[in-house]
Amino acid sequence: MRTYLLSHLRLRDRRPPYRLGFAVAVVGTALETLAIYPLGHLAPAVSLAVVYALTVVVSALYWGTLAGLLTALGGALAFNYFHLPPVGRFTLDDARTWVAFASLAVVALMAGLLGSLARDRAIEAEEHRQEADLATEMARLLLGGSRLDAALAATAQRLAAAIGVNSAAIELGVAAGDARRVAFALRDRDATIGTLLLPATLSAAERERVLTRIVPTLQSILAASLHRAELQAEVVETALLRRSDETKTAVLRSVSHDLRTPLTAILTAAAALDPHSSEPGEAAEARAVVLEAAARLSRLVEKLLDLSLLQAGGLEQRATPYSLEDVLLEAVANVEGDGAGAFRLVLDDDLPLLSGDGGQLERAFANLLENAARYSAGKPVSVRAHATGDRVRVRIVDQGPGIRASELDRIFLPFYRSPSDGPAHQGSGLGLAIARGFVELGGGRITVESLPGQGTTFIVELPLAADTAPAAPTRARRGARVAG
Repeated sequence: MRTYLLSHLRLRDRRPPYRLGFAVAVVGTALETLAIYPLGHLAPAVSLAVVYALTVVVSALYWGTLAGLLTALGGALAFNYFHLPPVGRFTLDDARTWVAFASLAVVALMAGLLGSLARDRAIEAEEHRQEADLATEMARLLLGGSRLDAALAATAQRLAAAIGVNSAAIELGVAAGDARRVAFALRDRDATIGTLLLPATLSAAERERVLTRIVPTLQSILAASLHRAELQAEVVETALLRRSDETKTAVLRSVSHDLRTPLTAILTAAAALDPHSSEPGEAAEARAVVLEAAARLSRLVEKLLDLSLLQAGGLEQRATPYSLEDVLLEAVANVEGDGAGAFRLVLDDDLPLLSGDGGQLERAFANLLENAARYSAGKPVSVRAHATGDRVRVRIVDQGPGIRASELDRIFLPFYRSPSDGPAHQGSGLGLAIARGFVELGGGRITVESLPGQGTTFIVELPLAADTAPAAPTRARRGARVAG
């Protein structure tokens, strides 16, 4: 009971239940009537009407002026009946009764006025607290989120709950209201940056509150959020420009070295030829040097073009059926033609036809095989292909020195070269980046497994089409084919 009374007798924005006020008035008046009996020995009974003021003040403060006046009337009647002669009868013509009532009425009016003012301040304080919480929540949503559209939707939902409406929307730029929604412009430096849309059922007082208290806070936070987004965009653009400059530097450094080596060989071979007295052996040797250097230049230029098209998104897929076996054999033939070591192919007999761009996939496998052969030091490279579930998996296993775990995430970056490769390394740092680009362009994926000193395995997974069928062998199939 004590907790119930304390919880309802705090002066706040809503009045306690009126049944509680009635009980307080009745019980308080009764207790005060009883209290006058012992006090009658200390002062004349006619002067003790002031005792009823306590209940009158409480009633007026918590339940309003009318409740205070009614309590004052009840106190005056009780005073008249129980304490003014003749006791036990109502003598309403007694002036003392009306003086007591007038005194208590003045107290009720003053207490009611003070209660109303205090309640208005409590309501205003609660509104300010709610608005401060709302501003904090809007700032958290709009300034802390990564996606502005999602933050605007969450902020609108929070605003609707705070205002007490079913829906709300925040749109960037100018938006017009209609019969169902009223629009509040959100401005920054004389420009409309957004619009708050609320139901048209808002009362005039609610619209005034939104316009004077919520809109200024919301437009300030939205302006800060938009400025933050602009700064983030500038930061990203600056980072991209810096990365672009770093890439250009890496390209120039790598390409200048890779171009200089074959060009030097071509110039040296050409200078060694004497047009007046050249021996057939010297001419043949110079020709071989020039052809090898030119082929190396051609491969580098082709890789640069492939990488440029992949990064620019300028490559298109020609979705045609192709045989994975033919693609792998063609890639092996191209790499073997460059003097690479042996390749051992193990292909399932029931490999289905795939759909995609076989030419791009052949260049991807050629780059992977070239990389594997470069690090195998003449040892055979194993190539295994088999269908599993809805994919075809190709594993390319070399017997090289392996790759450190710290480098596994970087080997597919353009122009990346391992610090352990040394100056004699002949790769351009483009092959793996191009291979991954072509594989992913065809809907596949490429991963790598490696341990230092135990070789490296590249795993290429290609998706099967919905209506796949086993490929008709265009060549004599073998469970294992050894090339080189």
